[in-house]
Formats: sequence, C-alpha cells, structure tokens
Amino acid sequence: MAKYQVQVHPRVASQLVQHAEFIARVSKPAAQRFRAGFSEILRRMQENPYQFPSCDDPNLPSNFYRKALFGTWYKVIFYIENQQVFVDAVADCRSESQIL
Repeated sequence: MAKYQVQVHPRVASQLVQHAEFIARVSKPAAQRFRAGFSEILRRMQENPYQFPSCDDPNLPSNFYRKALFGTWYKVIFYIENQQVFVDAVADCRSESQIL
C-alpha cells in the first residue's frame, strides 16, 4: 500500500507530452518505454520518495528538491512535504542549456 500521495503539477502533463512526441518521432516503442518509466517512478515515489537523491542543480534551492532519473535521459524534479510528494518538472537532460 502506498505510504505517500504523489501530486503532479499541471505543467508536467505538457512536459510529458512534448517529450513523448519527440521520442515517438524516432520510435513508438521507445515512447511507450518512456511512459512506463515515468509511471514506475511515480509508483516508487508512493512507496519511498527518500530513496531518490537530492537534486544538486545550482539553479534550485539546495536540499529542497530531489531527482529521479528514468528513461536514460530524463529527470523528475520533486519535493516532499509530510506524506505528500509534489512533482514539479520532467526535464530532458541531454541538453546542458536546460535549466533543471
């Protein structure tokens, strides 16, 4: 049974669509793996979000956000308050110009 409630920020939905569309242009099975990887990360967050390391991005407040990597190049940025996990972004980590 899930110990933590995961809340996904509305902007994350559009980020996911953009990433999935980009991947699907190259490979539909890869886009399905992307979606499955994100779902797995959410499931793991429900069980224990503390299993993921702190996010060390200098553009974000230190020791506040955590990161979960999935699908080779993607990173979920989230924070924890009490028994809730708040997902704030999904970033494509291939580009160094991307903030997150």
